[in-house]
Amino acid sequence: MQSMKPLWQLLRKSNIPKNLVMIVLALSVIETIAALAIPLLTMNMINGFANVGFSWSMIGIVAAVLIVQAFLSGFAYYTMRKLGERIVANLRKYVWRHVLALRVPYFDGHESGETMSRITQDTSVVKELVTDQFVSFISGIFSIVGAVIILLWIDWKMTLLMLIAVPLAIFATLPLGQRMHKIALANQDELAQFSGHLGRVLANIRLVKSAQSEHMENERGVKRIEGLYRFGLQEAKVMAILSPIMTLIMMIVLILLFGYGGAQVASGAISAGALVAIMIYLVQIIIPFTQMATFFTALQKALGATERIQQMLVQPVEPKGDMAVPVTAQPLQFRDVHFQYGDTPILRGMNFTIQPFQTTAFVSSSGGGKTTMFSLIERFYDATSGEITYGDHDIRRYKLSEWRALFGYVTQDAPLMNGSIRDNVRYGKSEATDEEVREALRLAYATDFVEQLEHGIDTEVGEGGIKLSGGQKQRIAIARAILRNPHILLLDEATSNLDNESEREVQLALQQLMKERTTIVIAHRLSTITQADQIFMFEHGQLSGAGTHEELLATHTYYQQLWRKGTL
Repeated sequence: MQSMKPLWQLLRKSNIPKNLVMIVLALSVIETIAALAIPLLTMNMINGFANVGFSWSMIGIVAAVLIVQAFLSGFAYYTMRKLGERIVANLRKYVWRHVLALRVPYFDGHESGETMSRITQDTSVVKELVTDQFVSFISGIFSIVGAVIILLWIDWKMTLLMLIAVPLAIFATLPLGQRMHKIALANQDELAQFSGHLGRVLANIRLVKSAQSEHMENERGVKRIEGLYRFGLQEAKVMAILSPIMTLIMMIVLILLFGYGGAQVASGAISAGALVAIMIYLVQIIIPFTQMATFFTALQKALGATERIQQMLVQPVEPKGDMAVPVTAQPLQFRDVHFQYGDTPILRGMNFTIQPFQTTAFVSSSGGGKTTMFSLIERFYDATSGEITYGDHDIRRYKLSEWRALFGYVTQDAPLMNGSIRDNVRYGKSEATDEEVREALRLAYATDFVEQLEHGIDTEVGEGGIKLSGGQKQRIAIARAILRNPHILLLDEATSNLDNESEREVQLALQQLMKERTTIVIAHRLSTITQADQIFMFEHGQLSGAGTHEELLATHTYYQQLWRKGTL
């Protein structure tokens, strides 16, 4: 049996409602007491029939207790289920909160489908244990203990005979449980990989179809599905051995008890009522006992799922910082900044300063580290060495929520969320009014096309904004940045992939957005940055030149070459 400690630690993180636990335990005890009273009342009723004849009053008492026990059983089950659902809901909240706080490098190294599998499927395995199996297991334990105590009082010899089954069952299930744990771990891995494959394919379905790769992706999917099928068969083999063993042990005990009990009644050692009570108590023991095989199978699966969830929970989260961001705009300075992805150096000793309320452009060949510097500025990554300061302090010291509130980021692909235009413009500022949304759209030169849509700002944009053109998506993204009213604007050349008409409209929108802000631009067309206050030239991860367009055109050989080409 694997250690229960990781599962218990995981459940503790779910903020278990202690009051509800106490209610559940109290109900289980009361319900069990009522259930245990029924065989005793039945024994007295049968013995009473033998001594004084038929009695409606005895039948009425037994029937009343049965009804009360049935009501308590249903109420206890619901309450225990409520407790289980609350624990798992809290667990999912905890895991989701942790995932959102993870550092960006985690997402670089893990497919989104794999992470989704941890949040949904692995927690569902834990949920199945807590809400389905744990309910019957706890009530079963109460029932077994109570029944054994009463049986020892009625006839201790028959009770000891029955308890032979306990060590036999443990001996039979222990190695099978360990095997089930290994299968569960492998199955959860395979399921996560399958989810990752589905997410990757469905997110790029247009590429799949245009490349005519349906057959290849179908084969990959079938391979994953067959893998899951094989693990399912392995689980079935274990259960095919485990369940019959448990049933066999119970049947042997039943035969021995019936034989011994019948002989005891015949000899007058016990009454017929006592034998009936013993048989009822035996059923109250056997039913939860046989369910334990299912419980331990679910437990092994849950332990495997817990291991996967814990692997994600131990990943470092983003440092929050504790210093308030200055109210006034400050210079942003790179001081001997180095950065590398794994073993690959990207930035090699960057030193430069970005002044407030100026437009600064980054220029280099493709892969020169421009986007990486944006990621460092927004604290998606930390510098390998050196520091980036805002004012007099390292940016890592500032409160993360306040720091990122400084920025508006408009990228080439203008990512949109599935939802309405209103939802996308307000994304990150959900309290904004419709009037503020419409004003942001007006400043982004998006009002005309939005009003022509059938549902206006309530128009659904589709997954990733697929229902909008490139220029329309860019202007929605710009409207979102305008509504955010950032102090520092990051532009990853937002017009590089647009047609001439769309580019003109987006450029007008960007001019509105750039007014009275510190703006940093990644340039893909040099013609778009000729008016920048300063241009930084990067070669091989190092700063090779800085100045205005005119200064670099006069002095910088590489800039001159790029200018003649016109596009990076």
